[in-house]
Amino acid sequence: MRKRIFLFLFFITCTVAIVHAQVSDCSGDVETALKSVAELCNPLSRNAACYGSKTVDSVTFDNPRPADFFTNPGDRSELLKLREIHPQPLSLTDNSFGVALLNVQANVPNTLPGQAVIFMLMGDAKLTNEVAADSQQQGAFQSFYFLPGPGKKDCYEAEPTLTIQTPGNITVNMMFNGVDTEFSPGTLLTITPSVCTIHRGNIIQRVGTDKASLLSNQTVDIHIDPDGKVNVDDLRDISQNEYQRGLQIQTTLNKVAVANGWSEQLITPPRAYGAEPGSTSTTATPAPEATVAPVATVAATPTTAAAGQAICIAKHTVLRGETLRIIALEYHTTIQALVTANNITNPNLILPGQILCIPG
Repeated sequence: MRKRIFLFLFFITCTVAIVHAQVSDCSGDVETALKSVAELCNPLSRNAACYGSKTVDSVTFDNPRPADFFTNPGDRSELLKLREIHPQPLSLTDNSFGVALLNVQANVPNTLPGQAVIFMLMGDAKLTNEVAADSQQQGAFQSFYFLPGPGKKDCYEAEPTLTIQTPGNITVNMMFNGVDTEFSPGTLLTITPSVCTIHRGNIIQRVGTDKASLLSNQTVDIHIDPDGKVNVDDLRDISQNEYQRGLQIQTTLNKVAVANGWSEQLITPPRAYGAEPGSTSTTATPAPEATVAPVATVAATPTTAAAGQAICIAKHTVLRGETLRIIALEYHTTIQALVTANNITNPNLILPGQILCIPG
């Protein structure tokens, strides 16, 4: 009898240890998948998708779907061929995690040098191309639906996630789950089944005459209906876990940027974090000093104004012929805000190649 009890307890102990190890390793599996994307999806041309890990499904406008379409990590496709793309959730059986990268031209002019709009799709997250097949040349995925699955509940990093990063020098408009959405220059947004977080920049959504905006370091608690309608539950400050997720994603996007010759971008922490979703605490947590450093290798650290109020939401490299007025209009800010944030003594004198802090 003693032997049976001992064996039973030994079995329970081992089972708990294995489950704990699986949960602990999931963040490493996600990190490995992100590194794979950064290595395999370079270079990534405009209006193209790259499948960076081995578990992703897709639907093409061609029927039947070509047999060799998206069969190996690193494969690419023109966006105009894609009806939908769907990476797969984390599998602890083979330690795989689905990730796909899309370079979407959206309404960015062909003459604009550098990157277009970058989408990164992670985990059990479906993205549908709502632009009709006969008008794909005008911009695939300018209208899209993000339809997340349940994902992996016991691994925060493996949640189904859509990331959108816009260029740092132009406003972009897209139809996001049926809603007209304006993305400010240099926006970084992540959306999961339960939260939509702005890590940098801002978005404005318009439904009829109603207008709502979401600013940098703000999070909206949401739930998404099966038909893709996004329901807003609560607006709050970004939590520490949400900020760290943004850092991890920005690191990956910066590696892709370097390999493609694009500009790296950074995100800055809030002055204080909001409470984590589901926690009972309502007290904001001060952001630690160590998190102020930019992610990856960025040309400059976040700049603050003399009064200590302005925090950079983006960096802008001055082009020939640009003035502070032009730059202020591009980033929806003011000339005086740029002057103060960059300690400019003569507003009429800025030089090509000069890097400016765009204040939040």
